[in-house]
Amino acid sequence: MSRLRLHRHAAALLGAVALACGSPGPVPIAFGEAACDHCHMTIVDQRFAAELVTRTGKVYAFDDAGCLATFTISGPVEPDQVRSAWVTDFRQPGTLIPAQDAIFLRTEAVRTPMSSNLLAVPRAAADSLQAALGGTLLDWPQVLAAAHDSA
Repeated sequence: MSRLRLHRHAAALLGAVALACGSPGPVPIAFGEAACDHCHMTIVDQRFAAELVTRTGKVYAFDDAGCLATFTISGPVEPDQVRSAWVTDFRQPGTLIPAQDAIFLRTEAVRTPMSSNLLAVPRAAADSLQAALGGTLLDWPQVLAAAHDSA
């Protein structure tokens, strides 16, 4: 085996090991096929999908950030068993970002699958999205508190 091929093979192997040892994270959602683990609707719209990952690596998928929030506060997963929660960056459909790093715009200008009307974006994009669409900015703890209050 040539030295270049050996280096490429070693780099690929190290990359695979790093991925295998890394923290479980979100997985690709089978849009149009997967069902929301809260409301059981088929997950179709890539602008609003979300996921919850447990400490054991089990992934729950949702069609709306509101479903994720409601499931988080009242679902079958105990809070100490949640490793991470992920929401779609509204500006980049299909791209998941950590829920705790997102800002949520609650707006009537855009309808979400379960009518939570929550759009998630990175913090840096929140003010411009709010200026364009109107509404109220919330962080993840505020979204969870609102879900708790309406449950």
